[in-house]
Amino acid sequence: MKIKKKKRQISLSASIINGIISMLVLFSILVSICGSLGYADALKKDYAESTYRMADTAAAIIDGDNLEKYLAEGEDENYRRNKELLEVYCRKIYVSLIYVIVVDQSDYGHFRCLYNTVYNEVDDTDYDEWELGHERDTTNNTYREKYKAIYEDGSKYETVYRLRITDGKKQHITTLVPVHNSKGEVVGILCMQRPMSAFRNRILIYLGVIASLATVFSIIAAVLVLKNNKKNFVVPIKKISEEAARFSKGDLEIHKLQDVGSIKEIADLSSSIEKMGKDMISYINHLTTITGERERITAELSIASTIQENSVPNTFPAFPDRSDFDVYASMTPAKAVGGDFYNFFLIDEDHLAVLIADVSGKGIPAALFMMVSNILITERTRSGGTPAEILEYINDRICKHNQADMFVTVWLGIIEISTGKVIATNAGHDDPAIYRKGEGFEIINETHGLVIGAMESVKYRNYEFRLGEGDKLFIYTDGIPEATTADEQMFGIERMIEALNKYKDESPKGILNGINESVNEFVGDAPQFDDLTMLCVELKKTSYLKTLTLKASNDNLDKVMEFVDDILEESCCPMKSRMKVDLSVEEIFVNIANYAYGDETGDAKISAGVKDGILTIIFEDGGVPYNPLKKPDPDIGLSAEKRKIGGLGIYLVKKNMTSVTYDFKEGKNILTLTKDYAEDVNGN
Repeated sequence: MKIKKKKRQISLSASIINGIISMLVLFSILVSICGSLGYADALKKDYAESTYRMADTAAAIIDGDNLEKYLAEGEDENYRRNKELLEVYCRKIYVSLIYVIVVDQSDYGHFRCLYNTVYNEVDDTDYDEWELGHERDTTNNTYREKYKAIYEDGSKYETVYRLRITDGKKQHITTLVPVHNSKGEVVGILCMQRPMSAFRNRILIYLGVIASLATVFSIIAAVLVLKNNKKNFVVPIKKISEEAARFSKGDLEIHKLQDVGSIKEIADLSSSIEKMGKDMISYINHLTTITGERERITAELSIASTIQENSVPNTFPAFPDRSDFDVYASMTPAKAVGGDFYNFFLIDEDHLAVLIADVSGKGIPAALFMMVSNILITERTRSGGTPAEILEYINDRICKHNQADMFVTVWLGIIEISTGKVIATNAGHDDPAIYRKGEGFEIINETHGLVIGAMESVKYRNYEFRLGEGDKLFIYTDGIPEATTADEQMFGIERMIEALNKYKDESPKGILNGINESVNEFVGDAPQFDDLTMLCVELKKTSYLKTLTLKASNDNLDKVMEFVDDILEESCCPMKSRMKVDLSVEEIFVNIANYAYGDETGDAKISAGVKDGILTIIFEDGGVPYNPLKKPDPDIGLSAEKRKIGGLGIYLVKKNMTSVTYDFKEGKNILTLTKDYAEDVNGN
């Protein structure tokens, strides 16, 4: 009877074990299916978004103004250079195809190809490269709808998934982005095909992990059930329990368990308890060490965060002695340290440099890359040059030492404070927003250059706009529009513009505080995904002087006279005063053109404006130092034969103008003329 009972008990234990294992396997299958669906959906969205960013960067290479020209006339040097850049980029980002097409918008039924770059090694495909002008019918209605969405609906990108392939090709994703001309019109579509092999591999890894965990849990459950269904385990387990209780009360001395029974599993359990005690002591000691190490790392991260924070201007007001402009900036990293940065500084008394940038990645590597980039851009900007020249130099420097293949998007602008003129360039960064006094904020769209660090010898393009008194410039990183709620809704550009206009009458600090408040209110309790960095400049006062800079040549005299006459006409200058001013301007400019630089050539800068009825004209040149006012006035009482040659022209200038002063400063001759209109109105 005992033997039969024992066999029955063992059989019951096995049945329980089998039942639990079956339930765990079924549960793991359900978890795998549900989890893989959610994981695949999120991964699919991330895959599409990252492909869009790569395609949008590729679209920045295309010269949208010349697409129709290429189709009509064929290749030229610019076409071949852009095609070469696309081929390099295609291989660098490891995609199968990049091609640019112009679609027939009548029915979107066929298109012609502009560029076609093929990299079959990516997924062992056999695509053929299309020639310039290659015509082809649209594949299906799905593509027609995507083409229409880009041309007519203003979609920033569209995605086509090819997961069921019947033509022998591999599974892939195709992302379509618009190609714009300089007017912002959609003139073509860039298509990027990326294989789904990496997507599939990550799903398989996920399923493998779930299967492994299910196997481990099933084995553990079987062992535990087997131990709990053995006969005569109560006493041994009680002894083991007492030993564990003693240990848990703080008595860390290890006692060997005796007479725990003859069942192997119980003996093993007693040994495990004994080993657990030893391991626990070791763990406590190790935990103490780990805690100390973690505290050290935390302290070092805090120091790194402080260093990074101090690497950008963070004391406001930044220029307390300047009343003609105001600037404020903020940077909130997603982690202890981040990859965003901003900077602003005076190049000279009249030129303020502002920049904002976003380094790829996050954490310590991005922070290091950020600090190096910030230092390089800042020091190169202080050395002079246009924003495009500066970023071309920075890109080449970074590419030569970029073993980690990191990159940074940059927007750099130089503001001439006296006039409000802004010269800027964009290396793959978000477009700025401008506020015009009395109106509202709006985005200024300009063609982007390639991100810094992606490729050597890239050329960047300057563009200009002007800020008036009371106007504001807002620049930011993509952490603002891409701030995301828990249900994956993005803040977006439209909400950002709405928030900017809500606080448009505030100071730059008030605007940034308002944007922060709006973003935080929108995302709620969702964790911060990306760094939040932004900068705002308000131009409070501009100079009344207008400026013209040109070659000091007699050929440019007409341009100078036209520039001055426009100002005289705007200020309702009396005719008598106008004649005197014109004679004086002509005399001074001709003297600069003929004598300032000798046999060399150089520039002349003319600044002019009227305030309170007084005209001011300032001539600047970098020629040899010469003060014409030191020359004595000619004796006009003598006959022409007896007078010495020279001096009559500057004498007439002094007679015609209210005042004439000379100064030599920073290597420049500066001659200032003033004319009070009231003198001629009153008959003087």
